[in-house]
Amino acid sequence: MKKKGMELSINFIVVLIISIVVFGFGIKILSGIFGSATNMGVLTQEEINRHLIEFMCDSSERICVAPTTVEVRPHGSGYFTIGILNTYDDETTFYIGVEQSTNDEIPIIDEDYWLLGENFIKINPNEQKKVGLGVLVPGGTDKGTYVLNVYVCKGDSISSCDKDLHDNVNFGYGTTQKLYVVVP
Repeated sequence: MKKKGMELSINFIVVLIISIVVFGFGIKILSGIFGSATNMGVLTQEEINRHLIEFMCDSSERICVAPTTVEVRPHGSGYFTIGILNTYDDETTFYIGVEQSTNDEIPIIDEDYWLLGENFIKINPNEQKKVGLGVLVPGGTDKGTYVLNVYVCKGDSISSCDKDLHDNVNFGYGTTQKLYVVVP
């Protein structure tokens, strides 16, 4: 009789230890999932600026970007660097705008999923400055390639990039840059 009681106690202790270990792993996995989701929810300008890539535009390019394509998983983040070269003779303020492509064949995400380091930047003559652009792909985003259009205009307000207020000769500074966000 004592052997059966002892055997039952040992079995109970073994099952209890295994249950506690499995429960601990479950808690660890869940906290990792929820912890990473809350960490990805905040994208700050300081974080974007930490990811600036050192590069220089060619002397003929007013605007350049690097890289042009990033691969970002849902809940993940990616970074672009936009370089602007001031070819004017005076210190100039530039407005930087970002919008999703409006082409019907290109998918879009229903919300703004990017953060620009700065919308306005003052640049001295013949000087290049870099601005960071961070993207944070929301959870549940379908696989595909998403396109962001980056445009730069001379001026210190969003109206400086309004095509209806300017003739096409004075609209924009450089060519519109296309950035590709690939969601695998």
